Formats: sequence, structure tokens, C-alpha cells
Amino acid sequence: MTMEEALIENLVLGNDHKESMKKINENLIQYGLTPNQSKVYLYLTKTGEKTASAISKNLTIPRTESYHLLNSLEQKGIIFSIFGKPTKFNAVPIDDALTIIIDNEKKRVLDLELKKEKILTLWETVPKHVDESENPDGNKFQILQGRNSILVKIERMAKTAEKEVMVLGSETNFIKFYHTEFVNLLKKTKAELQVLTTYSKKGQFALDGLPLNNIKKLDESNRHNFSFIIKDENEVVFFINSGSSELMAIWTDSKSFVSTLKSLFKLIWRKSAFVLEKENKFSQNMNEDYEHRLREIEQEKVILDYLQQNLMVKKEGKEE
Repeated sequence: MTMEEALIENLVLGNDHKESMKKINENLIQYGLTPNQSKVYLYLTKTGEKTASAISKNLTIPRTESYHLLNSLEQKGIIFSIFGKPTKFNAVPIDDALTIIIDNEKKRVLDLELKKEKILTLWETVPKHVDESENPDGNKFQILQGRNSILVKIERMAKTAEKEVMVLGSETNFIKFYHTEFVNLLKKTKAELQVLTTYSKKGQFALDGLPLNNIKKLDESNRHNFSFIIKDENEVVFFINSGSSELMAIWTDSKSFVSTLKSLFKLIWRKSAFVLEKENKFSQNMNEDYEHRLREIEQEKVILDYLQQNLMVKKEGKEE
């Protein structure tokens, strides 16, 4: 066995170093290198400049594959070739190599972000296909499972809203979006933002960053067991208390459902005080109009619960 072969087998380095090399190799793979790319790079860092044939022989990698590996590592910028007969290869120091890989990944992500805007701009120019069999008035329902899927829907609603975005709910739901882009999405909307929430001293941090003149405080008598976000007269995301740790919501463009929730929101908004006001002037006596709307929303909740249960049953049936 040659010195190079012994090195690769980690016999010269001892058991302690063998374990370290194994961990380094695993981490390099997480940096985007293939197992063989990592193997070649680490070999060159420890042995110095070598020819392609020597690398192929000592690492027991087919010569054709060795050339491909060396070429890909050169393109990544973490090894370089030394002209001569034959050509030799050497590795960039590992600290420099890691910096190069990280910088390349940052550039790739930045490029993806720039391309996103171009793709969306082009997408807007493509006419939407309308199926004549579809209901032109909407009435679509979609279950959203998990925080990310809900955030994606809220982001689109906030960006496309033209008139208003209305948010109603307790801090309990909004705290679940802490450390996400939830507040920024609401702040960036070009539409008028109105927020009705409990806004207690303990939980108000969940909405830090939102202008206080956009927030009214829900009175104790108004803390009903539902939360929702409305966009214009078109869409609503309605949060569901599923009993599990995973966030769930239902999105719909049902005009009747959106209209009912919007009427309820406006009634509570008129009777609520801004968080900046010293006293909440909310009337403790609900008028008949409000009670009527409240009954309507409870009926809508029953419908949504029914839809949720049936959709989940269908989903579980397909998985089986």
C-alpha cells in the first residue's frame, strides 16, 4: 500500500483523526459536494498536487469519472490545475474553499430571487384558462395545513388586495406566526389594513411592528372562538381549531361567506376602540343586527367544519 493509499484509509492519522475526517466528509456533502467530490477534495488537501491518474488509482475511482470530478471541483473553484506534462491538480485551503462554496450559494439564491420577479411578471401576461363548467361566482374551498401553506396564501392576499385587508382574531393564533414574515406581509400591503385583536400586555409582541393606529382591541365579550383574514370582497382565510398542534385554516372565495364575515368585522370594528385610546368604548349590549350576524357566522362555521371533516376523510382514504 502506498503512502497515499494509507492516508486515504486514515491509517496514518489514527482512529481519532479517522473519525474527524469522516465528520468533515459528511459536512462537505451538506455543503453540496457529492461523496466522491468530497473524497477527491480531501485527498488533495492532505497529499498536495497530484495527477488525474494518481488520484484515480489511489482512490480506486474510474479514470473517466475522476476527470469529471476534477472538472466539477474546478468549476466550483475549490481545486485548481497546474499546467505541465502531465497536468496536476491541487486543492484550495479548506477555509477558503468553504467561503467560496458559501458565496456561490448566496449568489445562486440571489439569482433565484431575481428570477422569481421575472417569472411572476411573465405569468401575469398569460391569460387564465377558464373552464366553462366551473362556477363563475367562485365558492371554492381549500384546506390549508401547516404554517407555511397558510403564510403563502396570506402573502398572495396581502399583495393583491386593492381596497382593504381585515384581520380578526386572538393573539393565540397570531403568536403561532411569531418569527415569520406574517407582520411584514401585513405591513407591506397597499390596501387599507384593519386589525381587531385582544392585544394584551402578555401577547401584544405577536403584532410588534404594525402601526397602532391600524389596530383596535377586541372587548372580552367579543372574544369568540374564531379568527380570520379578509381580502377585499373576494377571499377569506378562516382559522380552524383542529385540536392538534398543526395550524389549520380554510381559504374560500365564497361571496356569501366573505360578505357575512365582513359585515361581522365592520360591526365589531365600529364598536371597538383603538389600542391607543385610554378606554374601550365597546358597548356591552349587542344590538339585534350584531346578534343576527353572529348566528350567521356560527352557521358558516358548522358548514366549514363539515367540509373539513369530509375533505380529511377523503384524504385519509386516498392515503390508505
